[in-house]
Amino acid sequence: MITVGIDMSKNSPGVCIRRGDELTFVSFLRGREKESKKAASHKETLYAAGVKVIPNHRSSDAKEYTDQEAWKIMDASLLADTIVDSLPDDVDAVGIEGFSYGSKGNSALDIAGYAYCVRKKLFERYGSSKFCVFSPGNVKKTAGKGNAGKEEIMGFFLNSSDPVLRENPFWRGLSEGSITNEKPVDDLVDSYYVQECTRLHFESKMKVTI
Repeated sequence: MITVGIDMSKNSPGVCIRRGDELTFVSFLRGREKESKKAASHKETLYAAGVKVIPNHRSSDAKEYTDQEAWKIMDASLLADTIVDSLPDDVDAVGIEGFSYGSKGNSALDIAGYAYCVRKKLFERYGSSKFCVFSPGNVKKTAGKGNAGKEEIMGFFLNSSDPVLRENPFWRGLSEGSITNEKPVDDLVDSYYVQECTRLHFESKMKVTI
């Protein structure tokens, strides 16, 4: 069984892929080509823990509003291509977290636009039968509590009883302190729980069809 969870953002989308008894974490991290020593060191600890980091160095210097919006469309489309092209062909189910409708402002609107580009690509590649969307409350409830904050989600992650997760070097690095809780760690943690929602949803569907 192969299930995928995607935690969507503009700057550091996270992906978790479960292949049977193996988890793979992928980060699509936006940043400058010439990064700080601290950022480079953090990225190296992620690499060492088996996290696949795919850098995104695109940025815009557009001054006009219309040019800025056109750039976002291009960037969102390219990012969606990169994310979906990195996924396995033979997935059983792929899930993405839905929108928090309490979020406000232009940033929330931008994230929604980027997320819809990814949804469209997922839908085109895998079809409706393998595509799932889960509410933020559902994802948090799967982690441990439906209204949990970021720190609580991290606590649930570090105290997880999932033996597959506890064998993963990313989990071990976080639990042992060799990986610090900086971007994109929280997105990767969230992607694990989106993947868990996807896995549980797929398993429940299989029980119904048997």
